[in-house]
Amino acid sequence: MLKSLFLAFAALAFVSTTSVPARAADAVADFYKGKTVTIYVGLAAGGLYSTFAQILSRHMTRHIPGNPQVIVQHQPGAGGLIASNNVYNTLAKDGTVLHTPNGGMTRRVVLGEPSARFDPRKWNWLGGWSEPINDCTVWSNAPATTLEQAKTKEVIIGAVDTGSATYTNPTVMNYFLGTKFKVVPGYGGGSQVRLAMERGEVHGFCGQFEGWKSVKPEWLREGRLAHLVQLASKRSADMPNTPLLSEFARDDEEKRIFEFIQSSLEDRSMVMAPEVPKDRVDAMRKAYMDTLRDKEFLAEANGQQFEINPIETADIVAYVEKAYTLKPDSIAKIRKAQGLD
Repeated sequence: MLKSLFLAFAALAFVSTTSVPARAADAVADFYKGKTVTIYVGLAAGGLYSTFAQILSRHMTRHIPGNPQVIVQHQPGAGGLIASNNVYNTLAKDGTVLHTPNGGMTRRVVLGEPSARFDPRKWNWLGGWSEPINDCTVWSNAPATTLEQAKTKEVIIGAVDTGSATYTNPTVMNYFLGTKFKVVPGYGGGSQVRLAMERGEVHGFCGQFEGWKSVKPEWLREGRLAHLVQLASKRSADMPNTPLLSEFARDDEEKRIFEFIQSSLEDRSMVMAPEVPKDRVDAMRKAYMDTLRDKEFLAEANGQQFEINPIETADIVAYVEKAYTLKPDSIAKIRKAQGLD
């Protein structure tokens, strides 16, 4: 009799403990079934982030419980800040909105960007698809084809707007290293700057190297471009002979400043607003990372020259927290270099 009761209670306990995750998963699937999930991109269509989001949207639905439709919405402006502010503060908080916070958003907030109405430490980070490699690239027949030459000859660089890294990176180099970049803001995204290069309006662009690979691979193959400097945690295998910005530092403080400027581990990430229920965040985080490892997704992404090297949420969170440790004196110098003070 006692043995029978024990077995009955054990069976009941097993059902109770194993049914909770199942019920939670069912609740998430029930919520997303028949809904539309929107990925907000803060830049114009046709560029790196737009192309990646479009590829992702075609595959991610298979991995989200309930298999909702996934679409892409472009909301350019302020170097991506308009989209980031809207997702964080005003758009749907129920889990139907995703966002890729492009343009070194964490650095901009740490530096006191006045129009940034969000705290990067409170985003629900889903992970990232790789570390971005930023570089300043010009035509191979531009007035200067090395950073040293750019200290004596003017080079016209197209940029998105004065708040984006496409503008602030070359202006910081002007301030600290004495380069003579003439930075022209106002373009909607990398695709528009590349068009301006073809028209002869500008000599180059300080954007992401992957944009050249995915949008203009023939320019790389034909040797039509020169890479002056790259901004990342380490030299890219694609540009082994192009120096990092930090390699031009003249003292320890300048090296820390350059390392802060050149690193953006969170730049190719996906986020959800802080108020989204945890079970939906967990489900979407798994769906996002599973998509990044999906064979069909990888085939299409690699076909567009995207290199997918997933970055876990914990690594991004650690990077964001570290960004907030930069000393006030160094922040003041960077702000002055960017023309913020």
